[in-house]
Amino acid sequence: MERKTDPKTPWRVAVVLALFGLTWLLLQSTAMVTSIPIKQPLKTFPDRIGSYRLLSSHQSSAEVVELLGVDDYIHFTYTTPTGNRISLYVAFYESVGVDGGYHSPKNCLPGGGWGIDSVKPVSIGGGIDGEPKLTVARMLIRNGSNYQVVLYWFQNRGRIIASEYWEKIYLVWDAIFKKRRDGSFIRIMINVTDGDIEAAEQEAKQFAGQVVAQLKRYLPGAADAR
Repeated sequence: MERKTDPKTPWRVAVVLALFGLTWLLLQSTAMVTSIPIKQPLKTFPDRIGSYRLLSSHQSSAEVVELLGVDDYIHFTYTTPTGNRISLYVAFYESVGVDGGYHSPKNCLPGGGWGIDSVKPVSIGGGIDGEPKLTVARMLIRNGSNYQVVLYWFQNRGRIIASEYWEKIYLVWDAIFKKRRDGSFIRIMINVTDGDIEAAEQEAKQFAGQVVAQLKRYLPGAADAR
């Protein structure tokens, strides 16, 4: 018996091949970007931000730095006016996804007894490029009865992005139309004392607003280029 050929089959094959071709072109175009350097080294980040004072700094091993592919970073711990400690991590990449890239806190922080209780977007003051406010991600992590509040965001090419998904979308968009893949990841962590999660979150948000104001002098913005 002779088999009948589905007349739609050639079209389906053509569509699949076209999609493969388009994907290849996009990958090629996003790889050919201009490397945008940081404005000034992060090691010069101030040891005093408002009422927050630098307590210590942490240096990762050469192996870890090479694994992450980060071009510049800091991992500082500050003391708050109430004597609590607040951690600041900033990582800058000249070309995200080419030699190195972000590791989401949703994958990195859980472990050693710590787990994620909740993640939600929150607003803080002090936006960039004319925006009066910005939205970052707030994560609550717990280890038994101990809690930490984590704020994190991606600060890329004049945008502050709270979502890992939108960060990837903007990365491809800017690589195609701006020929840029530079980007930064910022994370702030603070211990919850006396079970007061709201107070810890407010402290972290206040600190984050001042950090954003300082980072304008370091991270490339929308109009910056080599």
